[in-house]
Amino acid sequence: MGKLQKFWKGLIAGGAGVVAALAAVNAAVARDVPEPETGALGGEAGTFQCKHGQVFYRHAGREDAPPLVFVHGIGAGARAFMWRRNFLPLSRDFRAYALDLLGFGYSDKPANAPYSSDLYTELIADFLSEVVARRARVVAHGLSAAFAVRVAGERPELIDSLVLVSPTGADHLSARPGMTGAAFYGLLHSPVLGTSFYNAVTSERGIRDFARDQLFYEKRFATPRLVAHYYAVSRLPGAQHAATAFLSGYLNTDIREPFARLRQPVMLAWGRQDTTNPIEQAGLLLRLNPRARLEVFDRCRMMPQEEHAERFNALLRDALRA
Repeated sequence: MGKLQKFWKGLIAGGAGVVAALAAVNAAVARDVPEPETGALGGEAGTFQCKHGQVFYRHAGREDAPPLVFVHGIGAGARAFMWRRNFLPLSRDFRAYALDLLGFGYSDKPANAPYSSDLYTELIADFLSEVVARRARVVAHGLSAAFAVRVAGERPELIDSLVLVSPTGADHLSARPGMTGAAFYGLLHSPVLGTSFYNAVTSERGIRDFARDQLFYEKRFATPRLVAHYYAVSRLPGAQHAATAFLSGYLNTDIREPFARLRQPVMLAWGRQDTTNPIEQAGLLLRLNPRARLEVFDRCRMMPQEEHAERFNALLRDALRA
């Protein structure tokens, strides 16, 4: 019995030592984070009070111009920064808005918010209704494009047309989390182990490798400036909460039914070499809604608005004017 007690005491002491070491590393990471870059997008800053906190956005262009709303994709460090090559150029023809979704960028990141596809669908609808206050054109990326589809289906009076960049929800990122996702969500919420995992996933090297291998076809677009910005934003206090819900599958949403019912004009923009959300997903969507139009960008992965900004802006300008 004495040997067994010694074994358990040693195991507990060793586990406590590991936890203490991880906590020390997490504290060191938090201390060494640089301030994120501000003002890259241009325009004027504004805030909007939603149900769960304050949402930051920028706006530019004539007040009487047709409204155009940019919604960034979902991921660690994500925010409206991804539209920096599109926002001001298109604000010459439109009243442009670009928001940081709750839990991301410079918006509030409450720990107790029920981060889900329902939350973001409601938030986008409220932003369109209360801030834009006119029927708008909406440009959205990835999982946020799925939220925009739901808004267009549920509140058609708010959205005039859609441009969806590599949208998910036809098959990819459509399933709600099961027991595994719930267990993973619990693990990521543990103060030490969850923070350690988040820090590992969002390290500068991790962000750089993801940008080079998944975001961009041309590695030169994964600039030190871009990596530094995503890293700094991913380290803002509370940034792990929404990212944890995303990684666990709680933001997934199935758009097949609402996409098939859409009556608004829809343009899909897809990188031919997108490996994260392959272009075959576009075929599924086009079969559901033959009225949608597909624009394919060659030598491009997930970010056509950056890798082919001039063509992307020209297509948007023509499509949205029409």
